[in-house]
Amino acid sequence: MDVIWNLTRACPWDCAICCVSGFHVCNTTEHIIQSTQKEKGKELTLAEKLTVLKILADKSFEVDFSGGDPLYYDEDFQVVEQATRSLPARKIGVSMTGSKITDAKLELLKKVSVVEFTLDNLPETENAFRPRGYNFASMVAMKKCVAAGIRTRAITILYSTTISKENLESVYRWLCENSVPEWELLRFYPVGKAAKLAEIVPPNSEYLNTMKFLRGLHGSTRIFFQHSLRILEGTLKCPAVIDSIGILPDGQVTACAWAIDENCCPFSEFRLGKLPEDDLDEILDKARKVSKYSERTKFCRTIAYIEKSNKTEVK
Repeated sequence: MDVIWNLTRACPWDCAICCVSGFHVCNTTEHIIQSTQKEKGKELTLAEKLTVLKILADKSFEVDFSGGDPLYYDEDFQVVEQATRSLPARKIGVSMTGSKITDAKLELLKKVSVVEFTLDNLPETENAFRPRGYNFASMVAMKKCVAAGIRTRAITILYSTTISKENLESVYRWLCENSVPEWELLRFYPVGKAAKLAEIVPPNSEYLNTMKFLRGLHGSTRIFFQHSLRILEGTLKCPAVIDSIGILPDGQVTACAWAIDENCCPFSEFRLGKLPEDDLDEILDKARKVSKYSERTKFCRTIAYIEKSNKTEVK
């Protein structure tokens, strides 16, 4: 079972396309925001996070720590650090931002399987959906990780600003020149803060043509595609519940890590339970007995839900 665990919504960036509706924090506000969110029950305490980690480790699940920025706060750093003691490195991934890449973080990242940074475009390309400096920070962080011998992966989300051949070629050229070994392309989900940005979603035909184009690029960086793109081209079926789940900062378990509304809650049909108070085995057993999750489908459940909801709103 693969688990994408969004440890926190706190993030040093304020991206318009944030899928979890992250909270923008800075040195003067971060501790106030963190304590406020905990008081409101929107984020698990450190003790609760460690309990959830033990549940996942006891089952030997694979965990991708994400956010927000999962290494921004010291307590989340502690959770990932404990994970390196409880799980083999090959079962741990970290998806983070390029902010504050300290020596301590680099040492921790040496103990995980892979670290991912989003790079949607090079800094000279205008992008209204990312704050100034965001992509540059990812580039600096990737260089540091590669130099430290850490397996590093670039992530590019495909939407109207990023899907052009010129942009993708320039990103790929930079990755090859800087010895970044892996590049994963993601479908854009209009979820979380980005729920109102459906207009920047490319048509399916453009996604398919872009995948064909990318497969024609040749260089040292390996290119591969997120499950939702592979589902679109018919080479994979939806893994929700059967192979993967998501855990949100407040402990809610969702059938798909991308099935998130503007308040960072699972879409109604995707909410499975809440950790650590609910039993994870019971959550999964109950979900798999429901007909819609009893087998893999040939379509992305999250995209189908969004499209159905949009049609209902239009009516």
